Amino acid sequence: MLVKMHRIEVVAPRSLAREAMRIIHRAGVVHLTTFEACEGLALGTFASGADDTAAERAPDLPSTRSQREQALALLLEDVTRLDSLLGPATPDRKRLEAAWALDDDALATAVGDLREVQGRADQLTSERVRASADLGRLEGYRRLIEGLTGAVGRLPRVRGYAATGIIVATRHRALIGLIMEELEAVTGGRCEVVAADLPGDRSAAVLLYPARMTTEISGLLGGRDLEELSLPSELVGVPFDELVPRMVVETERLRERLLALDSELRQLSAAHAAPAATLGLVLRDRMAEERELARAARSDHLIVLSGWVPAERMADLRGALTDGLDERVLLLDRGKVGRDDHDAPVAVTNGPISRTFEPLARFIAVPRYGTLDPTPTMALTFPAFVGLMVGDAGYGLVLLALLLLFRRRMSSSPRLRAVWPIGLTMAISMITFGVLFGELFGATGHHLVGMEPIWLERRKSIMTLLVIALTIGVAQVSVGLALGVVNATSMHHRREAVGRAALLTGLLTVVALLAAMAGFLPAELAVMAAAALVAAVTIALLSMGLAGPIELMAVLGNVLSYARLMAIGLAGVMLALIADAMGGLLPVVVLGVLVAVLLHGVNLILGIFDASVQSLRLHYVEFFTKFVEPGGLPYKPFTSVLGGAAAASTGTRGD
Repeated sequence: MLVKMHRIEVVAPRSLAREAMRIIHRAGVVHLTTFEACEGLALGTFASGADDTAAERAPDLPSTRSQREQALALLLEDVTRLDSLLGPATPDRKRLEAAWALDDDALATAVGDLREVQGRADQLTSERVRASADLGRLEGYRRLIEGLTGAVGRLPRVRGYAATGIIVATRHRALIGLIMEELEAVTGGRCEVVAADLPGDRSAAVLLYPARMTTEISGLLGGRDLEELSLPSELVGVPFDELVPRMVVETERLRERLLALDSELRQLSAAHAAPAATLGLVLRDRMAEERELARAARSDHLIVLSGWVPAERMADLRGALTDGLDERVLLLDRGKVGRDDHDAPVAVTNGPISRTFEPLARFIAVPRYGTLDPTPTMALTFPAFVGLMVGDAGYGLVLLALLLLFRRRMSSSPRLRAVWPIGLTMAISMITFGVLFGELFGATGHHLVGMEPIWLERRKSIMTLLVIALTIGVAQVSVGLALGVVNATSMHHRREAVGRAALLTGLLTVVALLAAMAGFLPAELAVMAAAALVAAVTIALLSMGLAGPIELMAVLGNVLSYARLMAIGLAGVMLALIADAMGGLLPVVVLGVLVAVLLHGVNLILGIFDASVQSLRLHYVEFFTKFVEPGGLPYKPFTSVLGGAAAASTGTRGD
């Protein structure tokens, strides 16, 4: 259900503005908004923080991006850089509490203390990048030499020569000859090139040239369609016959160095990652406070912070301000927001199960303040529709087992954790309807344990299922129209309320006419129902214009859409029976069981997916459109890294 909201203003002296903002931030219950002057307040008494005149009158408060916010941003850049070097960390509550209590000077000092750590982390990271690059070059060059093993002996054994390896596609082997000609021209013939074909349709060559001409040779090779392998500086000029043993030694040294660097980085991360992450979170909170102060209204002596607070949290906010600033800050409560004030933010409060369906209920739109919350109805009917369509106890047990199996993994992810109660209600509903229909993996339950339907057997009760589905459609669409009348009345939309009442009357009279024609109701009621239908169409026409009769036809179409509850369920039954039959036809028992399990698995996946999608569609298209009033503003309290619990109590967490 939607939470009652209070419109409030917090009035504080300019000198206490930041202290008041910090208390509000810590409380985490105020949805901050633009200040609106109350009746009788002279225009211009308070001005927006973006107003230049106001900024001149109140230079101690920020207007746009203040120097203070810029200083905080610089500190945050340092901490963010350190975070990227040390890796992610999750600070504990005690550490956050201590850091949040620091003033700006203490925060700057704490960040300054970490700059030495950042310098060391930068140094270690840079050295690790260089060592990794050298190791990669060595390993690549070593593979090249191994590919040219037969030709290595022909290379001159002289000191002062550098070597570069190149690899090209075999179809471009002629490029090696061109490079050799250019190399001889550049070095005056003081060079050697040894080439050979490698596995994988590649050709390679080693270029040997005076080490002092390394720059010229690099320029010669640049821009070519080839892979170039250069040696680290420590091995440049080493005779070729000594190169491989030296490379082996250098490779081992680099690997040991990388291990040492990783170990020291891990030690730095263990000691300083959590403090850096803590400072980053607190600095982001401080910057958010500065941005909100820049939007606040102000006069020569006062600052006003305006917003909405849930009625149940007013006492908490008042107590926090009183404890922190005594009576130096004034909390003005304008009282509960009226149902017709649809600019108020929307917060909801639901039970543990219903709360998990809030994202589904709000997927299309947030309802306007003062209207009805569709979440409780969806929490009741969504799993019921899924269970009715799937209707197999075996499939429900499999889903329940999977949820229990992955529950620990779900607990580590907020999104997966939200799936758990929804999946649980779906599994329970599937098991319940499966018992009522006497289905356990199709007819397997009947053959193995003599399971019989308690309510009805779906494959033999098609017309009964169709009647049940349409009856559910009439009931849910009627409830939706009735709720629509309530919403329209609360918003003072009288013509809309009358139109929806006419649609509801028209739907019920059509159902009564059909029931009388089928003999379920006395024939005398048919005349009364026909008269009521004519009256409903007339009222719909007068209140909604030509769209009225069309809307009535659409409502009848909405009811017929519920036939999918029968059709999808019946398709699942037939596929389950086919799985049982296919498994029994095969002569090899093990093979038959595997085929049956495979087909039941496909049916389970298709059944859960299709039933979920179709159940959502029935809610969004056939039900919610009858009463949900979109256009609501989500409640987003100004919440700090410490204030999440306050927002969570109203079903919403702010930024």
